[in-house]
Amino acid sequence: MTVKRFRKRMTISWEQGSVLAFTCIFAVALFGMAALVVDIGRAYHSKADMQNASDAAALAGADRLPDEEAALANALDLCEKNGYVQGQDGVNITCIRNPGGGHPSWYQVEITKPIDYFLAPILGYDDGLIRTHAAAQITSALPININGGGQYGINGIQNLSVFGPYAYYTYGDPRSPKWYDNGQTNPYYNKDGYNFTLDVPANYQAINGTNQMMVEIFDPETYNSGDAQDAGVGKCDEIRTAPGSPHQQPVSKYTTTKYSLYAPDNTPGDYSDDVLIATKTYGPNDKAATDQKWISPSGYTVNLSTWGVGTYRINVVTTDGSSENGFNLRAGPPRTTGVPFDPNNGTKIDAIGSLPINFNVSGVVNIELGEIPAEAGGCNVYINKFDTDVGAQSIQYYDDLGHTWSGQLASNGTWKLDTLTMPAGYPGSKLHAKYTAGSQDTSEWEMYFDGYMPGAPVDLKLVD
Repeated sequence: MTVKRFRKRMTISWEQGSVLAFTCIFAVALFGMAALVVDIGRAYHSKADMQNASDAAALAGADRLPDEEAALANALDLCEKNGYVQGQDGVNITCIRNPGGGHPSWYQVEITKPIDYFLAPILGYDDGLIRTHAAAQITSALPININGGGQYGINGIQNLSVFGPYAYYTYGDPRSPKWYDNGQTNPYYNKDGYNFTLDVPANYQAINGTNQMMVEIFDPETYNSGDAQDAGVGKCDEIRTAPGSPHQQPVSKYTTTKYSLYAPDNTPGDYSDDVLIATKTYGPNDKAATDQKWISPSGYTVNLSTWGVGTYRINVVTTDGSSENGFNLRAGPPRTTGVPFDPNNGTKIDAIGSLPINFNVSGVVNIELGEIPAEAGGCNVYINKFDTDVGAQSIQYYDDLGHTWSGQLASNGTWKLDTLTMPAGYPGSKLHAKYTAGSQDTSEWEMYFDGYMPGAPVDLKLVD
């Protein structure tokens, strides 16, 4: 009995020792895993916080380009506001304009900071280094001549054009339709429509002998005489029915368009504080009175002594329908019946960044796109075109200084981006496009450049 008990005790002691050993090993492993989970969680949280700081700093720096000194100060200030100060607690901040070359409007911010672990040193990990980076880009929209190669205020083969929100996306207007052709939501849809600047010079009264200015809209409704379906010579609209299911259907096949005139202010790139002077909506019921006519809506004759000179804004947005509304814009002194419009009255109207146009006849046209500023010297100018497909054959860009660039056409329902690199020290010049277009070719053209130009709407975004 004694021996048996002794042997039993020995057996129990061996099992307890094994369990204790395994328990210790498991506890160490579990503690190690807990240490890693805790410290990795801290590192992940710290990196996410630091990434937010990098993103904000890159955007702040890009916002001050091309002034690199101001960009650096802005970026470091945003880092400090987010708790990262150069040289403090091991923080190192590196700011670079044009990272890797070829991107003069990019601004990159990299932040590194050491991190001390709480529990990981048990496993031999004493500290680590967190690294984040972000790059932001700033581009400025350039004004585009609404008359192309024609004379201001005189209708030619090219006119402005917008479709109703129920139209096919592939008709040529990417901003107005709410849906793609297959019924999916159109990511390019802009409920605020298109904007145009109306520049009124300080010597307007001296040129015209009056401080009264009348803003006119050509053919503001969506109607062709006799309900003719297509645009062409003597017409500028296309009568189109809405696509079938799954699109919603409009009340009428005609498009309803709203025109709004805003006063000049000191924040041309910010529309939130703009003062509305007058607004007018045209639709099917207005077709008899406005087809192929210049119309000045009520409130569109303004006294410059009241509203001032400078840059007015005209907003055009379609609110119903699926047809194409071809129209035009001009401004000048009020005239009596029979007195022709004077295109040399000092006013000028440009599209802001995006030009929606339609060509009424086929042929080669030399479009004057607009002015490339000296600020674009050494930078890229971008021409983004949508749906240049109906009878279009080729496109070539050139300026008044002898520079030329080749362009590409965009196929049906697609975009094609042309990048034009301006030489360093570029003094600025008008940019033209020699374009072989087809009748009823509706398209949109965008023009912007790397960098900042005072007064221009800017696009600030993260690119890396």
